[in-house]
Amino acid sequence: MPETATSQPRVRQLENVEGVSANDRYYFGYQYGLGTQYIVPYLRSQSVPLAGKRICEIGCGEGGVLAALADEGATYALGIDIRQEALDRADKIFPALGINSEFKIHDVTNQQTPPEWKESFDFVTLRDVMEHLDDTLGSLRNVMDFLRPGGYLYVVFPPYYSPFGGHQHALANSWGKLPFIQFFGDKIFNALIKSGRSIDIEEVTRLRSIRLTIDKFRAAVSAAGLEMIDEELFFLRPVFKLKFGIDPLKVNFLKRVPFLREVVALEASYLLRKK
Repeated sequence: MPETATSQPRVRQLENVEGVSANDRYYFGYQYGLGTQYIVPYLRSQSVPLAGKRICEIGCGEGGVLAALADEGATYALGIDIRQEALDRADKIFPALGINSEFKIHDVTNQQTPPEWKESFDFVTLRDVMEHLDDTLGSLRNVMDFLRPGGYLYVVFPPYYSPFGGHQHALANSWGKLPFIQFFGDKIFNALIKSGRSIDIEEVTRLRSIRLTIDKFRAAVSAAGLEMIDEELFFLRPVFKLKFGIDPLKVNFLKRVPFLREVVALEASYLLRKK
C-alpha cells in the first residue's frame, strides 16, 4: 500500500524541525509521494539519469517532488518559485533532509536567466506551472537556457479545455464546482466567476487569456527546437492517487484525435530533450 503524505520516512524526519508545521509536512509529503510513486519510476522507465546530476524544479513549492528527484543521487538541486513563503518553507525542510539545495525567487517568463544557471542543469521539471506562464513559447525558450545540451525537460499541465482546466475549482464558489465553464462566452463566464476571491478571479481570468492546450504546447515545443521523447495523456491524473486513492488512467489512444484529446485528458505530460 502506498505511504500516506504523513507516514513517509522523509516526512517523519521533519517532525521536530523548527519552523516546519504539520501543514507544511503534509504538502511536502504528498508532493514527495507523487515524486517517489510516479515521477521517478516514469523517468527510470525512460532511462533519464538523475544520479550524479544537477536538477532544477521550476514552481517547486515546498519542494517535495524536487526532494524525491534528489534522492535518486543528484549532486545539486535548485528550486525556483515566485512565492517567497513557499521557498522559506523549503529552506527549512531541505537542510533537515541533508539535500544539497538552493531556493531562489525567479520568474521564467519575465526575467533573464542568471548567467550561473545557463546550461548548468541536466534535468529540469515544471509540474502544473506551464499553464500559468503568459508566454508559452518564450517561457519554454527561457527554460531551455537552464539545460545543458542533451539535458531533459519534463513538463506536466492540465489542458485548458479539460473539465477543470480553467482552474475554476480554485474560486471556492458554487459555480467553480462545475466542469467546462471555460466553454461559455466572456459575459456568462465572467458572471460565474465573480463571486470568488479576487486573487483567484484574477488568476482564472489570466488562464483564460493563456488557454494552454495540447496543440498549443506541441507547437511551442516544435518552435523551440526541443526533441519530444514521450507524451502521455491521462483521464485520471497520477496525483489523484495521492489525494483520493484513485489509480491513474491513461488515454494515450486520443493523442491523434483533435479536440477530443483536449476535453478528455485532465493531464498532459511531456518528456523533452535539448538537442
